[in-house]
Amino acid sequence: MSESQDPAPITEPSVWDHFVTRLKFWDRQETEETTPKPLEKPVKQSHFPWLTFGALILALVAQLTLEPSAGRTPWPGLALYAAALGCLVAAIIRKEWQLPALKPDSDQPMETAFKMQYLLVGIVLAVFAFLLFGSGTMGFVNTMLWILALVFIFMAFWKGKPGPRLTLKERWEQFSAKGWQVKITRWTLIVLAAVAVILFFNFYRLDSVPPEMVSDHAETLMDVNDVLNGWRPTYFPRNTGREMIHYYLTAAYMALFNLDVSFLNLKMVAVFTNLLTLFFIYLLGKEVGNKWVGLGAALMAGIAYWPLLFTRLALRIPLYPLFTAPVMYFMVRALRRQNINDILLTGLFLGIGLHGYTPFRIVPIFVVMGILIYLLHKPARDRRVQTLFALLLIVLVSVVVFLPLLRYWLADPSTFGYRAFSRLTGGEVAFQTSPIVIFFQNFWKASIMFFWDNGVIWAHSVPNRPALEVVSGALYFLGIVGLIVRYIRKRDWLDLFLLVSIPMLLMPSILSLAYPGENPCLNRTAGAIVPVFVVIGMALETTIRTLKEKLHGRIGKLVVYGVLAFILIWSALNNYDLVFNQYYTIYQDASWNTSEIGELAKLFIETEGSPETTYVVGYPYWIDSRLVAINSGYPGWDYAIFSEQIPATVEDPRAKIFFLNINDQENINLLEETFPNGILKLYDSAVEYKDFMIFTVPPLQGETP
Repeated sequence: MSESQDPAPITEPSVWDHFVTRLKFWDRQETEETTPKPLEKPVKQSHFPWLTFGALILALVAQLTLEPSAGRTPWPGLALYAAALGCLVAAIIRKEWQLPALKPDSDQPMETAFKMQYLLVGIVLAVFAFLLFGSGTMGFVNTMLWILALVFIFMAFWKGKPGPRLTLKERWEQFSAKGWQVKITRWTLIVLAAVAVILFFNFYRLDSVPPEMVSDHAETLMDVNDVLNGWRPTYFPRNTGREMIHYYLTAAYMALFNLDVSFLNLKMVAVFTNLLTLFFIYLLGKEVGNKWVGLGAALMAGIAYWPLLFTRLALRIPLYPLFTAPVMYFMVRALRRQNINDILLTGLFLGIGLHGYTPFRIVPIFVVMGILIYLLHKPARDRRVQTLFALLLIVLVSVVVFLPLLRYWLADPSTFGYRAFSRLTGGEVAFQTSPIVIFFQNFWKASIMFFWDNGVIWAHSVPNRPALEVVSGALYFLGIVGLIVRYIRKRDWLDLFLLVSIPMLLMPSILSLAYPGENPCLNRTAGAIVPVFVVIGMALETTIRTLKEKLHGRIGKLVVYGVLAFILIWSALNNYDLVFNQYYTIYQDASWNTSEIGELAKLFIETEGSPETTYVVGYPYWIDSRLVAINSGYPGWDYAIFSEQIPATVEDPRAKIFFLNINDQENINLLEETFPNGILKLYDSAVEYKDFMIFTVPPLQGETP
């Protein structure tokens, strides 16, 4: 009987071992960094990237099936997205599809030394400014103290560049010696082309898309008109309370260029705001990826239906992403580079943003969460004290910038908090079910709005469709999957920061617990466009780079450029149709034709009448008479008149005009009885089903306008 022998140890890895080694989902970044890797000469691989191409095609088709249609169901889209997920994960494991490399964090600690004397002066000035803001107005003294307080605090912490400082004369001589040098590169031409496309989508048909104002515009333009006439509040109490920046910016623009208080000029300010947001989206994309990520993010956001609609609506909504973008950019840069100046700028934009749009109030919590995410990861090791110091500095600077509104908040907390708490709590209406259940339902609906349903508010969306068009939705899916997989493998704080930023910036919509029907909505989620389109830019850059690296030769280049052109043109056509066809039609049908009535009122006033004898007869759920006044060139006026007031107009001998709802037979009869010599006409509106009645009364004989 032969003696049994132990089998020889198996040293060759199995297929499973190979798969696990490639995946490395549980390996920490520290392990990877401490394991030396032999230098390998890069070898160009010319095989077609089928996994990347398959993931892209499957994601595009998946999102296409989720577009609004009769009998729409999510199941085909879910199945296709699952297949795209499999292809993408396989492509990542094979290192075929890799997000742009993360930039290294600085090894140098943050400089936290500061000038105590400047800090003390700044704090004292801030205290005096706070006390003087008790007036509730932006006066000369309190505003100057406020600005000086901020200047001294910046002087206390700001770090200049090392080396000798040049005088203005030396700088000018240095500049003159170099002369003007303009270098046109391929990158320059690409950027100019992208800017041209963005400008087209932002300014094209700005006067007519959207075509009409709604009541919120009346409130806004009345406040702007009040500012132009000398009112300087720290908070605008009209229409349940609103922050001040929007009104001061708009009033400054109109005053600087001597422009009318009008819807178009309101839109112009909003577009400039959006363009500045796109610039910071570019910078953020460049910081977390590279210049191509930044350009792709800015371009896709610049033509996207979602930001274009809330920009063109021209309310305060664009201010949410406007200040979210620099807060994210400077905070990421500050933590990665350990730069105290960027910390100061983070606090500055955080404080300014609180004067912008109410949903921005979630951003301070988001900033704290971002710092916490950083503290829990490797780069914060041995510098946690400096990081906490940076957080305190952000708080200090943002509170000083917030001072005028902070003073108002303490004086009138109910008005300040009404907009937010009326949605968050059951004080106005009872919760429909448990608020915890509503929260998670809202969270789910907001999370899938990019792919499925962006809500029902026609003023700033195409109801019941995805917030992203087909191409953007597919790229967003690929980018999110890529970030999740890379975070699991690398544990880099920046990946988690980007992933967490999206639901955090959706919170103002998610927290509408008392009115869950308002979630999701594209206005309270507007801040999320910043990380969403950065993720889209990362996915676009990675996909095109992958194709470019794997496909060589003339045909390979044609395929790469063909795919890029197909993606961008399809996205542009989708967004064009959504903004200039679908949205325009829906908005025109849902809004009242106050501009049409306003033009007729303006003609009457300029020819034979007066604004004092121009009337809009009140009727339930009809036009806002203040909008008619604005459209006729008289902001601040209200042409409304009601049945009981009509007989008194007989005493005015001047010519009169009354605009009436076509169904208001009661007031038509009253006018005909009151003014037997009046003329009643049906006005055939250019908009279907928006006809109205005009009743004109000639002046008494011998009376002139």
